[in-house]
Amino acid sequence: MRTTMPEPILDFGRSVDSALQRAGGIGLARDAEADYAAADLALKALSQVGMYDIDPRDDLDSAAAAAELCRVAGAQAAPCPVVGIILRDPADKPFALVSDECPIIDHAAAAPLWRAATLSGDVYEARVVQRTGSNLSPFAMKVGLTRLDDEPASPQDVQLALALSAFQLLGTGQQALELAIKHTREREQFGRPLSGFQVIRHSVADLSVGLEGLALLCRFALWQIFTGSSDALPDALAAKHEAQRVVRNVLRMSQQFHGAAGLADEYDISVLARHAQPALRLPTDMTTTLGHLRAAIEERGFEGLYAPEHAHRAALTTGEAR
Repeated sequence: MRTTMPEPILDFGRSVDSALQRAGGIGLARDAEADYAAADLALKALSQVGMYDIDPRDDLDSAAAAAELCRVAGAQAAPCPVVGIILRDPADKPFALVSDECPIIDHAAAAPLWRAATLSGDVYEARVVQRTGSNLSPFAMKVGLTRLDDEPASPQDVQLALALSAFQLLGTGQQALELAIKHTREREQFGRPLSGFQVIRHSVADLSVGLEGLALLCRFALWQIFTGSSDALPDALAAKHEAQRVVRNVLRMSQQFHGAAGLADEYDISVLARHAQPALRLPTDMTTTLGHLRAAIEERGFEGLYAPEHAHRAALTTGEAR
């Protein structure tokens, strides 16, 4: 496995970022809360850069492009179900992972019908029942599930949904830290910028290390889905759990760096934190995700990032997406 994305994928990510910035950036999420029609601007921008042409099931390069798109969408809090659209079925129904105990889908109103699955592979048709009514997740909606007699959900779809959601959270965390760094450089306290205080510097360093580790784990999970010698579900769950853990902490600390302003929606960090809540909590919260990870490891085993055989396999796949 190569530890960074190849330059063409990074170029694609920059194109996605530029398109979303031109459409309104994080402000689109703020606008969509008042009028959901603003979400169409995000969809139009993502369509123009080829979102509907990407199928991450095709190969590792396509999956890497999808992952980069999801990462940038997370950084810009794009008000649309990017992961669901990318993993849509042949009938154009978006795909989502749900909990059968309390099924909720973020941006469920974007489509009349969804194809949903649990982590165990049970397949459902989902339709909107009602909004959750929470300001912390303004577009999350409760859905009604109708069990389908189809075969179990594709393991690859389940794994990709987890991995792409982790990439989306990675982008959110990276953007939150950038906003925090910018604020601490500009905000002065006791006659000097906040960034000059050692406690701030140490905290930023810790958060940066956490995000770097998460990025590596996300890329490894994606690589495992296509090249792994065993079931990649434990790796995908590990990436999702680490994304929930790391990004929750990054958002919390970034808002603290902003002081009281971190809770004001006039600041992008507040919008970013609120719109990240569904990805942080769905299909299961961090504790439940950890339980699923433990069960998957017991059932399937866990090669992990540093298994000895990866060195040999990586040497054979150096031409693949990093």
